[in-house]
Amino acid sequence: MQKLLTISVAAYKVERYLPETLDSFLIPSVREQLEVLIINDGSGEAISEIAREYEKKYPQIFRLIEKENGGHGSTVNRGIEEAQGKYFKTVDGDDRLEAEGFAALLDYLEEATEDLIVTDYYRFDDESGEWIDTIRHRFEGKRYGCSYAFDEICNQIYINMHAATFRTEVLKKMGRRLDEHCFYVDAEYMLYPVPLIETAAFLKKPVYEYRLGIATQSMEIKNMQKNCSHHEKVLEHLLDFYGEECTALSPEKRRYVERGAARILVSQIKIYLSFEPAGQWKQKIKVLDKRLKKDFPEVYGAVENAAVKWLRKSRYHIYPLASRACRKAYRCE
Repeated sequence: MQKLLTISVAAYKVERYLPETLDSFLIPSVREQLEVLIINDGSGEAISEIAREYEKKYPQIFRLIEKENGGHGSTVNRGIEEAQGKYFKTVDGDDRLEAEGFAALLDYLEEATEDLIVTDYYRFDDESGEWIDTIRHRFEGKRYGCSYAFDEICNQIYINMHAATFRTEVLKKMGRRLDEHCFYVDAEYMLYPVPLIETAAFLKKPVYEYRLGIATQSMEIKNMQKNCSHHEKVLEHLLDFYGEECTALSPEKRRYVERGAARILVSQIKIYLSFEPAGQWKQKIKVLDKRLKKDFPEVYGAVENAAVKWLRKSRYHIYPLASRACRKAYRCE
């Protein structure tokens, strides 16, 4: 019998958290419906030892895959290749799933036909364990458990990796691989399948629990500065994807991809702003923005961030002020 859901667990130096992550999948009512791929991304024997314990105890659920280090994108690529479930979800090895929402998701997947299932998710603090907030996907007239044409709703929301459960066939057919040895590939994972997404459904109960406050997380500003070139690479590849696919996309999907790429553009500008104010960073912003305006005017125009709009409107004269404000917001000083 085909499994309903493949969960691909990216496991790199998460020994402290991995048992909690794996335990969150062990809901008695759904065990037989799961395939869990624990992908040790060149992280050493400690991860493999934990995985083997679960593989031995629950051989019908867990499978250890050991590979050379290739980064988060490589674990997702390998998970998609190996997946045998009807649907596919990726979970970081330091996060977890909420039991009630997870059970409801599996229950829905039994009869589901949609290409994308979207669930809200929680964010919690690593040190205190306290909930920070719930990320919801609101749009006018939203009905839970209703199958929507993706074109009808995609420009009222933006969906990220933690919220997404894809029909596995969509990912296997998308014809693109995520960047390897590279951070910030979440946007690639969420935008590359868009040409193949025809339908989507939204479920009421949150499923994913996203841990914040770990110093090694790629989204910490110091790590974003350190890995600035990775972010630049992802932006360039998203622009390439848009350039190759835009004419074949429906107007609604095209705008969705434009908005997604624009979000990464804004993040790139914020990284430049987060450095100590200097002419080289101001110049990088100006050159990047000028090229986008010339070569990808729709992506350039899809920027919704007020700070970037004011920066443009001032012809970048307020760069020092914008940089100080960004550095203060991210506590860089």
